Amino acid sequence: MIIPSSQLVNLPVYTQNGQHLGRVDSFDIDIDNNKITKYHVRTGLIKGIWHQELLVDQSQVVSISKEKMVVEDNIIKEPIANLAASPID
Repeated sequence: MIIPSSQLVNLPVYTQNGQHLGRVDSFDIDIDNNKITKYHVRTGLIKGIWHQELLVDQSQVVSISKEKMVVEDNIIKEPIANLAASPID
């Protein structure tokens, strides 16, 4: 499926758990291999007021449709091994 850039910009972005992150504001393209590398997601309603920009790497994208983009949840999927417990003084 091909989605034109006019439909990709302003596409709602959600996590796998359904949390709304914002909308696609723009994207970066690697001109050497003609692929999107990062998506810029704006979180606020009005640019400059309660507005943040999230960078989503293409590897974090789970799915894209004409209705929405779904990205991985921001959680650790594997337990962190070999953490040394520090003594409490």
